[in-house]
Amino acid sequence: MPLNNKPKVGIFTKPIDQGTSGSGSHLRQLINHVLDINDRFNIILIHHSKNNKDIYKRTDELIIPKNPVIASFRLKRENFDILHFSPLTIISPVWLKKPKKIATIHGGGAYELYYSRNLSIIKKLHARTIRPYYARKLEYIFTVSRITKRQIINYYRVNENKIWITYNAVDDDFKVYKKKPIDLKRRYGIDSPFIFHLSRYSTRKNPWTLLKAFKILKGKIESIKLVLGGSGWKNKEVIEYARKHNMLKDIIFTGFIPRNEYIGLLNLAEVFIFPSFFEGFGMPNLEAMACGCPVITSNAFAIPEIVGNAALILKNNSDHNELASKMLEVLENDDLRMSLIKKGLERVKLYSWKESAQTVLKVYDKCLKQ
Repeated sequence: MPLNNKPKVGIFTKPIDQGTSGSGSHLRQLINHVLDINDRFNIILIHHSKNNKDIYKRTDELIIPKNPVIASFRLKRENFDILHFSPLTIISPVWLKKPKKIATIHGGGAYELYYSRNLSIIKKLHARTIRPYYARKLEYIFTVSRITKRQIINYYRVNENKIWITYNAVDDDFKVYKKKPIDLKRRYGIDSPFIFHLSRYSTRKNPWTLLKAFKILKGKIESIKLVLGGSGWKNKEVIEYARKHNMLKDIIFTGFIPRNEYIGLLNLAEVFIFPSFFEGFGMPNLEAMACGCPVITSNAFAIPEIVGNAALILKNNSDHNELASKMLEVLENDDLRMSLIKKGLERVKLYSWKESAQTVLKVYDKCLKQ
């Protein structure tokens, strides 16, 4: 069939252009796998400015103005059959009549409800009123976990039959190395066994439970180090706390970590700690498992659903004594450590980008048949 006779699908790709966020990584991988198996749709990627990212070399792109009114006129002229929003925001043109409309929603509104004290009035209005209203205007919604689906049903009052799960999956380069990258330890000044955490510093990632647990752990295992990957960790409060408790020499602040070095550190770490207060999925847990690193994580939102029995899960996410105890258990119990590694490597096999891509194409088909 000639390309111009295929149904025309426009996917908004702003999260991909913004960098390495979880939503951007999800969308990039999902689109790549959709393009691998698609033979039914003319897929066009919609964003605001040209860049050199590889994904835009794989299919057509449409550059639209940032002004939502002008952009709407441009989209209308393009005569799309389906528009796929990611994310769904106040400027998403849900008011266009002809195209069928779909969105990918991460988090399902729970973060805004539970952590609204950190949001401005405008963001609260958007989260509690505008996005739910927009969501009800859509034909279908994609999300990344069962609990997020439930949140969208409850908080946005959307019919459950409109919501489809497109799980994240682990990229192929996250794997157990046959030869450990020892040079990486020297590069970061790591001279002894270490526990590893990666996130952009924020209260949502539960930093103080981690730091207080590490202080307790240091009293049990003097040689252990804590490697904190990601931006924002080397701040005044953390530095003062570490200095006060004589831990500054035992904490390595890496800042931003390139992807290949992140994978290398997961291969080298004794255990990966991810005690986040909120995650719509919690991708770092699976990435650690794929690299053969035992995981200790929280019981927050989607995390237990995603990790199953392949990680140690905190009963109380704010209990630094419990976290310290679990870290010590993994470090001193070889049988437990090997069991977590084995279960983790099996767990990651449950998640497939190809299956999620097939779901996307299936829903596109359903959308056009309505």
